[in-house]
Amino acid sequence: MNILKLRFIAFTIVLPLIFMSAIASAKVVEYNLEIEQTQTNITGKTVMAMTVNKSLPAPTLTFTEGDTAVIHVHNKMNVESSIHWHGILLPNREDGVSYLTTPPIKAHSSHTFRFRLVQSGTYWYHSHTGLQEQRGVYGAIVIKPKRKPQTYQGEAVLVLSDWTNENPNEILRTLKRGNHYYSIRKNNLANLIDSFKTKNFGSYLKNQLKMMPPMDISDVAYDAFLANGKTQDQLKAKPGQWIRLRIVNASASTYFYLEYAKGPLKIISADGIDVKPIEKKRLLIAIAETYDILIQVPKDGRYELRATAQDNSGHTSFYLGSGTQHHAPSIPRPNFYKMTHSGHQAHKHHKGHKMQNPRPAAPYDDLKSVKNTKLDPKRKLREVVLNLTGDMQRYLWTFNGKTLNEDDKIKIHKGENVRFILKNKTMMHHPIHLHGHFFRVVNDFGDHSPLKHTVDVPPHQTVVIEFEASEEKDWFFHCHVLYHMKSGMSRIVSYQNTSVDDDILKIRKNLYKNPIYFWGSARPLSQMSQGQLQLSNTRNDLMFNWEANWTGEFEVDGIYSRYFNRFFSVFGGVNGTEDLVQGVAGVRVLLPLLIESRAWVDTDGDFRFIFEKELAILPRLHAFGDVEYDTAQKWEWSTGAEWVLSKNLSLIGQYHSEFGPGGGIEYRF
Repeated sequence: MNILKLRFIAFTIVLPLIFMSAIASAKVVEYNLEIEQTQTNITGKTVMAMTVNKSLPAPTLTFTEGDTAVIHVHNKMNVESSIHWHGILLPNREDGVSYLTTPPIKAHSSHTFRFRLVQSGTYWYHSHTGLQEQRGVYGAIVIKPKRKPQTYQGEAVLVLSDWTNENPNEILRTLKRGNHYYSIRKNNLANLIDSFKTKNFGSYLKNQLKMMPPMDISDVAYDAFLANGKTQDQLKAKPGQWIRLRIVNASASTYFYLEYAKGPLKIISADGIDVKPIEKKRLLIAIAETYDILIQVPKDGRYELRATAQDNSGHTSFYLGSGTQHHAPSIPRPNFYKMTHSGHQAHKHHKGHKMQNPRPAAPYDDLKSVKNTKLDPKRKLREVVLNLTGDMQRYLWTFNGKTLNEDDKIKIHKGENVRFILKNKTMMHHPIHLHGHFFRVVNDFGDHSPLKHTVDVPPHQTVVIEFEASEEKDWFFHCHVLYHMKSGMSRIVSYQNTSVDDDILKIRKNLYKNPIYFWGSARPLSQMSQGQLQLSNTRNDLMFNWEANWTGEFEVDGIYSRYFNRFFSVFGGVNGTEDLVQGVAGVRVLLPLLIESRAWVDTDGDFRFIFEKELAILPRLHAFGDVEYDTAQKWEWSTGAEWVLSKNLSLIGQYHSEFGPGGGIEYRF
């Protein structure tokens, strides 16, 4: 038998043995997760939360690279649910976005996810149904590398989150109606007196002239911020040990500044991917990001790792060591009148421990991948410009001015390189996440630009990301501020010439729901009453308004309005008084100084012009006024002030040109 035959026989025997050995060594790691509604008391008030295995946050799922994850999710609630494996590279069907990649997990039913883990690092999982993530359906994922020397003695997970006792659906309705109460409650509402006190009146006036709404770093007033489900938590480890601390920002709408009382944070990984170690005194972690840091347990006291909400509305603490307490420094209050947020590639930090900016940007300029991340230049390049747009007053958040149900797909092809140019045209930060992929955040390190799955795009800044289109089917792309995503800021990255599963196509329409919100207000005053009822969705409004005195004089109108953008709407409807009913049609235009103007013509050929303005004097004290000219009825005007008592109630003093002076309350519902 010649040598070639011997080699062939050996090859045919040994190769299957190697293959079978690899299969045998591949480990199946199985979890059962039960999602249910549970009464929870975090702040002294018992409310209904959503827990996973009766835990908030959900249990940490631990794997080793190469394992096959088999996760049985049991929905014990009366509503449907879902689980998305954030940052995990997996088959499209396992991604967990209801109606896009995966069927929803119906009430009182189960679903099994199965996928092989081809990566290592720190990731997380959360519901992608409604606002369930805000209610508690989130937890960490730890995937340990198959072979890598360990330079630390222990590991720990720190899951950061925001907590509200209020129903998240009511929060979204409140935001949709333009109620400023959350900013008032946090004492973060830009106002006239504060602008003088802080020497920012010029900026305040300039913003009003440019029709820029008050800056709102975070939309919601939270009742608590949590570290591993508690208002504060303690690391259990021996003094002197080096710990790999895996930090997950699982908040619904809060960025955090992280700072350690004992010194700078040594960052070794971002979004699960190793980076060249860097030190940061203060780290801004965006929603849905993860960072791994190396930290030593102190021998000389109990030191605070503090996570402060970006808008300074509160913090949570994670302590290391024991003994004498050492607190981390407080973060300076943000300037709500100037764009002081530093953006990616807008500046450079000082190296070392010296702080250049007490409220630094995300550290992308300093993140360097340990591996070459250059895309193959032989591939065709597709460039997509995405403007991040929105209207804070209407609470409408969009890409290129359109919501998901108006412009759903970004079409790409497998085998090409894709570059997204993200231009933030708004006054808020947006953490942008792409499912099923990692992208390069392009910085000065060029071929070693860091890989991430989520990137912060600061106000009025541009960030460029690039990725290889190596998947198939449809993947979600969205802002990870939960309320922004639900208000329109999302798209589908759609691979052309690949097929989507038939059962998903049949239910895909549910992804594009455009919910209708209802609200109203009533203002009973001593000399008159006023009020409004409104039904609203993305671009349509149906309104009923009234104004009456107590002797029987009244004016009412029923109006349909079509919203085009924050500056312009058209409307039509019916206007009536005690002795006249007529049709009207007109336009609404936002003017400099944030003056709302309306002009209409009625079926009798008369014109009416209305100008309205509201001004915050103090966070809770607002002045308001309107002036109206009608070619038939001539002039009418009113002015007054409001003291906000709560989200739903205010004290009102008002003078009306027809009905005189008076006072009372406004009740919002």
